[in-house]
Amino acid sequence: MELSERKENVLRIIVSEYVSRASSIGSEEIAKRYGLGVSSATIRNDMARLEEEGYIQRRHISGGGIPTDKGYRYYVEALIREHGVPVAEQLMISHLFHQVERELEQWTRLAAVLLSRMVHNVAIVTSAKPVASRFRHLDMVAVQDFVALLILLLKETRIRQQLVAFDEAISQDGLSAICGRLNDGFKDMTKPQIIAHTVALSPLESQVRDIVVHLMDEEDRQRYEEPLVQGVHHIVTQPEFASGDKVAGFMEALEHRRLVKDIIPVELAERGVQVIIGSENRDDAMRECSVVIARYGVPDEVDGVLGVLGPTRMPYERAISAVGYIGSVMSNLVAELYT
Repeated sequence: MELSERKENVLRIIVSEYVSRASSIGSEEIAKRYGLGVSSATIRNDMARLEEEGYIQRRHISGGGIPTDKGYRYYVEALIREHGVPVAEQLMISHLFHQVERELEQWTRLAAVLLSRMVHNVAIVTSAKPVASRFRHLDMVAVQDFVALLILLLKETRIRQQLVAFDEAISQDGLSAICGRLNDGFKDMTKPQIIAHTVALSPLESQVRDIVVHLMDEEDRQRYEEPLVQGVHHIVTQPEFASGDKVAGFMEALEHRRLVKDIIPVELAERGVQVIIGSENRDDAMRECSVVIARYGVPDEVDGVLGVLGPTRMPYERAISAVGYIGSVMSNLVAELYT
């Protein structure tokens, strides 16, 4: 629903004031401070309409208004005047990234620190992960006559392990021979390529091949790693979390590492910044929070996410520009590693 220009101005003021001061603002104060060219009575009527339409809430008719989730959503989609990250700050960020080691882990950690400081909220950053894992090397170590430990090294330096039970006794030399044959045949292949690979395998080799495919499938199904979290102290000191129950629910989500399942949208936009506000979150513990999040990486090859998490009373303009810019920096850095 589109609001009139004056109602938009009133809503913008209410959101801005509440974000900066964590307190409501009334019609008289708006009239005095913002020079909208109308009386406080007119503004009060506008606020009454905004309340009826679900954009703000007030404890009583003459009281100040604070935004609802619907009000924040309208503000994010229609009223934000995004100016981007200032050039001086961009130069500082670029300098910091080029000062750390040329490793994805170091870049991920720095991105989390910077986002938390820029927005004064919790930052969440996952390490970029290939969309499809690739076979690098396979080893098996005999544990008992019929049991071996399978160690699969993927090209992304990820290791998966599994105990394998065979129907017949097999020596270490036999295990090594199987690994040698599969290493030669599957080098650099993805799971679909291994499945489609037409080569004659013995029953034991087929059994091991199937386990390798299963482990690679599990790796590929895990779309994102659990994120690195930075700046929890920013959110637990916010007035919205004065209630012990609210803090406890939020901290439980962090401690149980449910962030990928509970925060990252099931359908995250391919590119661009996405905003999830309050009740739009899947987890009840996050209903007082908003998430500003984006994917980064190389399209169809390497994928990660980064974002900020805070109360719905969040500086959305700053959060959106910070997430968008850091995301573009991370995408460029990851592209250097993978291309």
